[in-house]
Amino acid sequence: MMMEFTSENVEAAVIEFYKNPGKVNRECHEWLKSCQSSREAWQVVWPLLDPSKNPQVQFVSANMIHHKVLRCINEIPEPELPALKDRLIATVAKYIAGPDVVLTRLGLTLGAFVTNTIGTSWVNPLEDISTIFSPQNFPGVPEENVFKLLVQIFGFVPEQAQSQWQHSTRKGQAYREIQGKGQTMFSWLFNVVQTQQNHEVVVEALKAMNSWMKMICICEWPDLSQFIDILVVYCASSVNTQNERLTELTLEIISGIIGDPNAHQYPSVILNILEKILPLEAALDVVLQREDAELASSFYGMYVALADCHSKLVVDVCDPENTYNSSNPRNRENCLTLINILLKCTGSPGIYPVDELVSSITISVWYSFVEDIQNLQSERLKYVRVMQVFEEVYKSLAKILIRKAQYPPDINEWNSEEKEQFRIYRQDVCDCVTYCFELRGWTMLNEIVDWTEVDLQTAESDPSKINVLWPELESLMMAIRAVAENISDETDPVVVEPMKRVFAVIERVLKFNRGVGGNPKLFQAAIECISSCSGMIHLYDTVLKSIIGFILEGLFQPEVMTSAALALKTLSRDCSRSLAPFTPEILSFCKQALESGRMSPNDSIRIVFCIGRFLPFLPSDQIITAVNEIFAPCLTQLQALAAQDPQTEIKHSLLGILNIFGTLCASLDGTSSGDDDDDEDEEISEDMLSSASNNNNNSSHATSQQRAAAQNQNRAQPLIPVVEQILPALVPVAEKWAKDEEVMEALFSIPKHTLATIHSSSPTVIHYSMQLVVISFRLNPLMCATCLAKQTMLMLGKEEMSTQCRFLAEIHQLVADRVKENRDTDFTESYLQLIAQLVRSNVNMVNSAGIRLESIIQFCESCI
Repeated sequence: MMMEFTSENVEAAVIEFYKNPGKVNRECHEWLKSCQSSREAWQVVWPLLDPSKNPQVQFVSANMIHHKVLRCINEIPEPELPALKDRLIATVAKYIAGPDVVLTRLGLTLGAFVTNTIGTSWVNPLEDISTIFSPQNFPGVPEENVFKLLVQIFGFVPEQAQSQWQHSTRKGQAYREIQGKGQTMFSWLFNVVQTQQNHEVVVEALKAMNSWMKMICICEWPDLSQFIDILVVYCASSVNTQNERLTELTLEIISGIIGDPNAHQYPSVILNILEKILPLEAALDVVLQREDAELASSFYGMYVALADCHSKLVVDVCDPENTYNSSNPRNRENCLTLINILLKCTGSPGIYPVDELVSSITISVWYSFVEDIQNLQSERLKYVRVMQVFEEVYKSLAKILIRKAQYPPDINEWNSEEKEQFRIYRQDVCDCVTYCFELRGWTMLNEIVDWTEVDLQTAESDPSKINVLWPELESLMMAIRAVAENISDETDPVVVEPMKRVFAVIERVLKFNRGVGGNPKLFQAAIECISSCSGMIHLYDTVLKSIIGFILEGLFQPEVMTSAALALKTLSRDCSRSLAPFTPEILSFCKQALESGRMSPNDSIRIVFCIGRFLPFLPSDQIITAVNEIFAPCLTQLQALAAQDPQTEIKHSLLGILNIFGTLCASLDGTSSGDDDDDEDEEISEDMLSSASNNNNNSSHATSQQRAAAQNQNRAQPLIPVVEQILPALVPVAEKWAKDEEVMEALFSIPKHTLATIHSSSPTVIHYSMQLVVISFRLNPLMCATCLAKQTMLMLGKEEMSTQCRFLAEIHQLVADRVKENRDTDFTESYLQLIAQLVRSNVNMVNSAGIRLESIIQFCESCI
């Protein structure tokens, strides 16, 4: 759409834009945007801003001039700015009778002009505007219309001053100029609110005050208390008249005053505001009766703002001996009332997020209170006095949260967005329960266990009540899990008795749940609770057999399979020694679960991890037999897949098998004797490479890995014969799938985890590791191949210096050849890092490999 930027063409484009949708519409829009950005727009708009023109043309033109004044004022030479001001004021005056949609854009434009010229080309704009738009200058126009426009323009000035379109220097100057007029303007607008009878003018004045509040320190304004009184009256009356716009506005202003960045410096002012807004709870109750969730959220948001922004003040005033209570005994009572309103909000009737939408907004406040209370611990007596209040508050809060987090019976009918919101809400509840525990300690955990036992007793005496009780039991399990995850010192003797009760009640929940047919969500919650307590399960060995039995049964129940697999993995990682007596049973169930073919790839990998952790507890002569029995089908499948050419159809199966064997290699360590965390990928440091490759080093120093190898040299390593069966099948896979990085990463994880687990040299593993690295370097060099090359060279050690050199020489030549053909920045960077480490640790080895420093420099240059 190529047309000259003229008034006639703009008018035609606007009419076409609103007339025809589709491609023509988009072309018109793009052309109008181009016109708006052009210098011609300054002349184009004025003929179109005529009341006789199409209203849509008027609006687009008003929007265009606002854009130019706000963002492009620098296009106008300074001597021409007064003429632009006069023309703009005249146009605003021309529209004083409407339409409002155009008048508002023009008012914004005048506000933007003020912010761009105040203190420079326009010395006293606010005073001049007040004079120009005086009612007597517009005979025949209702006085309230003129006054409403004047108030609007005044409100637009600070709003436009906070836009991001001015140059930072000019913006700062304008901000200071406008800020200097803040107190005067705020008082003038307040006088309008007090004296005007026209409701619309009052609303506009309140909007303007809301904008000007951001320009002054509102808490220093002498009439603030009187202003709050008026806002409270307007808020309450607007609720009765169902004027939601005014209610929202008054609440927004009060919340803005409370949340002013400087408000914390005026605690007496905040306490005074609190006393004034508490009676609005009656209006809130009316809103709740109308089931107006959005308006209720605004009311609660005001109270939350005060509690959150001034949590320390609220906590301090709850102390009976606080000085603010001496000056006004009602202060403490008001703070306690505020806390009850917050509890009321948290416990709002209904289910979040389908029946209510307000309970979640208080969560952050409860965090703030806990932190402020804990900060008082150095003042012991004050802390005790405050805790006498908040002990009961957080006791009530925990009960509310546990009830609010319960699954509703119709959750399967919810849409995905509602389910996700509820999931996030439950996570917030868990976090808040954790804070409750931080404050109240073991007393709270015992109360939750007591509550669970009461529910269990009721359910056990009448199993038909399970449909009513399972949501509460599930939520209680969730709360116990949140607490268990927060226990910092599992060796503390104080932990023992409460956790024994926890394990006993979990066992009862699982037994009861199985007895009534099994509720998947209750089972999942109990199992997740076990996972969270795994580090303390040794405290109560008598329930181990029962608990592990429930978990193993869960591996064959589709709805809880993943939870069971996760729990079993956690237990096998954290407390495999405690579970060692159950090794045959665990291995048997894991084998059956793998063979069932019903597990997801991720769950299968979790089960393989568990198998790797428990195999070492078998007699040494049974380990290899067990491995062969469990993984023979996987090995057969791997060999079959290795014989096939790459196809998309088999990639998924191949990745699954490679990941299974990689996980087995990471977890099966015959020398492990403790309950350790998952093996992590170890960084091969320069010291390790130096110690492994420096044949001039005659000291007796050895790295931690070498010491471990020496200690474990004579111990059984069941992983080696297992891997020796797997590695030959990896060679054809590497040769065929070298171009597929995902497959190669999964493939390399097998030798990588093997070398990291056995901590010693296996000639077969080393041989195949080098072969796999060479294949990758020859066909498609990858970062994972460089990592394996590092590990392989480390494991070779100084005794295999000649092998190290040959290996390094071969891969270096392959890299040099490949870089000439295809530059891979990530791989090249990883390889050069390896060479740099080798040069720093033992340059003689690099030289012995036939790699000269000059060639390395040339290699680096060729990569640039």
